[in-house]
Amino acid sequence: MIHKYDETVLYIFLFTLMALFLYSCATSPKVEKSITSRNPRIILQVACLDLTNLSKRIEQKHIIELVKTLKREQVEVFAVQGISRYPGVATRLDFVNELSAQTDWRNAYGEMLNISGRQTGNAVFSSYPIISYQNITFEKIIPKSFESALQTIIDVGVYPLAIISTQLPTKMTTEEQSQCIKLISKLSPDTTNPLTIIAGNLPSSETIRKAFLFTDIFSPKPAKTMMPKMWCSTNVSFQLLSSRTVETEMGTIGIAQFALY
Repeated sequence: MIHKYDETVLYIFLFTLMALFLYSCATSPKVEKSITSRNPRIILQVACLDLTNLSKRIEQKHIIELVKTLKREQVEVFAVQGISRYPGVATRLDFVNELSAQTDWRNAYGEMLNISGRQTGNAVFSSYPIISYQNITFEKIIPKSFESALQTIIDVGVYPLAIISTQLPTKMTTEEQSQCIKLISKLSPDTTNPLTIIAGNLPSSETIRKAFLFTDIFSPKPAKTMMPKMWCSTNVSFQLLSSRTVETEMGTIGIAQFALY
């Protein structure tokens, strides 16, 4: 038989347990979803290749093997520097036209020099629509220089993406290098287009790169190979997932994978 005093104690004990339970439920910490766990809107593969020092004559078999590599690596945007073209010469393969024909990619080409029917320039190839492009020379910085930067704006579905394929003058002072990168950085669109990628013979100066808020994709560079150079703007709207190089008969291809948010 339970006494009235014991019943009172039991009720107080049960009430206290219930109150503690309700309080713990009401004050349990809210779990916030980490920003790193958000899903990217798109995964993008960007590659670059510098043909400036290529000494061999480009034939169709080289383009066929190059296209096989690009497809195997799932490349979607391809920036190439130092392309030689021979308009009107039937015996010479046109790199730009042939690569576009075998991939069904759009292309933009920026001419640097045209002497005796031989053109040199930079190009960007894309499986996505190319909205616009422009070619900017460095003559105001280094008179009589023929090198230039080709800027393309590509619609990747999330927001426009700026890809700049450039060949810089080879003999420059540090100040001239800084001025060239300043000119290139001005080609980067405003905050509505947060992602800019530059490929080419970029300066090795970390001070210059950081001054214009770019990240080196292929750093550090192993001594055993001639590494391609690619920079990307620093922005929270995208993340570099991986970077690698692939050796081909036409040179070393640099490939970077980005997540766009």
